[in-house]
Amino acid sequence: MSETRLIKPHQSRLKRVVGAAMRITVIGYATILVFMVAMETRLVYPGAFMNIPPDSAPGVVSVDYESADGTTLTGQLYEHPNAAHTLVYFHGNGITAARESTTAAWLGNQLKANVFVPEYRGFDGMPGSPDEAGVIADAVAGRDFACQRFSIQPTDLILYGQSLGGGCAVAVAAQGGAKLLVLDRTFDRMVDVAADKYQFIPVKFLMRNRYDSIARIQNYSGPLVQMHGDDDRLIPIQHGKRLYDESGCSPKHFVEIDAMGHNDPTPPWAWNECRETIDTFLSNSP
Repeated sequence: MSETRLIKPHQSRLKRVVGAAMRITVIGYATILVFMVAMETRLVYPGAFMNIPPDSAPGVVSVDYESADGTTLTGQLYEHPNAAHTLVYFHGNGITAARESTTAAWLGNQLKANVFVPEYRGFDGMPGSPDEAGVIADAVAGRDFACQRFSIQPTDLILYGQSLGGGCAVAVAAQGGAKLLVLDRTFDRMVDVAADKYQFIPVKFLMRNRYDSIARIQNYSGPLVQMHGDDDRLIPIQHGKRLYDESGCSPKHFVEIDAMGHNDPTPPWAWNECRETIDTFLSNSP
C-alpha cells in the first residue's frame, strides 16, 4: 500500500514565496546586465555625452584632420617658437581636446615642445560614436598628423596619455614606436579596472571596450615615464603599477604620488621629478 505524503499549507506557501523571490532576483539581475551592456559606451566615454565648454590659451589653434575611415576631427595645436621636441597629448574620457588648450600650452612651455591634442570621434560634436577601435584609429591619425605637420617620424615623438588617453598612447606607441612614452594615471587593462569596480557583474565576458595595454606595451621597448596617485579611486594605483611592471621598456621610471586622486592636480614636486626624468631620457636618446 503506497504512502501519501501530505504537504502542509504553510510549506506550500513558503515554496511559492521562495520561487517568486528567485524569479524576481533572476529577472532583476538580468535587467541590470542588459542595462550595463546598453550603457557601456556612456560609462566608458562620458565626455562624449557632456557639453564641455572649450578653453583657450595663447598660441593654441584648432586644426582639422582625418581618421583612417575619413572621419573629420578637430584637434588643438600649440607650436612653440623654439621647439626642441614634438609631443602628442591624448586626453582622458571625461574631457575634450578643446578643453585641454591650456594643458597643451603648459606642456609645450614646460618641455619646449610643439604639442598636438587629437580628438576622438563622438567627442565635442565630432561625427561618429566612440568605441575602442575607432578611438585608437583617431589617436593614430593624430600621431600621423603631427608627423606630417613637422616632417618627422613616429620615433621622433613624445607620446603623453592621461587616463583613457594612456590606453591610446600605448596603442599608438605599439604601432610605430616613440621617442618617449609618458603615462599619467592610466591602467593595465580597462576591463580589469571595470571588473574590480563591478564585481557582481561578469564584466570580462560582457565588456567590449577592453583596452589591453599590457598586451600592447609588449610591442614598445623605448623609454617610459609613468605617474600615479595612491589615492586614485577611479583607476587604483595597482593597475598602473601592473602595467609598469609588465612592460619591457628601458629605461623606465615610476612616480608614486601620495594622496593624489584621479582628478587632482599633479603636485609641483611630482611634476618636477617627471620633467627631470623626461629631460634625462630625452638627452640620452639617439
